Amino acid sequence: MDGTAKRARSVDQKAERQKAILSAARGLISDLGFDGVTMSALAKRAQVAKGTLYLYVRSKEELFLLLFVEAMEDVVTRFEAEACADQLPEQLTRLVSDTPLFLPLYARLAAVIEANVADEPLFAAKRRILATSNRFSNKLATLLEVPPARAEALSLVLFQALLGAAQLDLPSGRDPATLPADLRDSFAVHQFDRAFPPSVRHILGVD
Repeated sequence: MDGTAKRARSVDQKAERQKAILSAARGLISDLGFDGVTMSALAKRAQVAKGTLYLYVRSKEELFLLLFVEAMEDVVTRFEAEACADQLPEQLTRLVSDTPLFLPLYARLAAVIEANVADEPLFAAKRRILATSNRFSNKLATLLEVPPARAEALSLVLFQALLGAAQLDLPSGRDPATLPADLRDSFAVHQFDRAFPPSVRHILGVD
């Protein structure tokens, strides 16, 4: 395609175009990593003119923010459908680990992504994140049989622990073969699947 496709005009067309752009972005990140993503490369991968792309996302950081919001919504949708009270630490860890891009995007969310996004798209994303957080709290209240206010407080601490574990997990992803032998255990202890479940157990007061 030469990048001169007609501009999407209906609501459905615009939704499909944005879906295609985000799908192209996931493929680009998979192939090149976060640092390899450029707006020019994304326009080419999504088969849209660069000017059209800027109607949907105005920067790389705004793109990453949209990808994070969708990943978070996926996590919570699965949490609502699959979680049970007696396996929360393991299930929450698995759901987060299995959702593509969630952890690396969450680790970058505040300092790198949100700090470089304009107010309008940031506020729109924050509203979606808040609504998704409320869904998580409501499900947690049902699972633990606790009042909504208690579930909301627990959810806040869980997501703070999740953020810390996601940030610590970034360097732990190095190939162990490239690390000095005396530092391998230090890196391994911060791997998300190893570090996060004990935090969940402590927060929820379960063994």
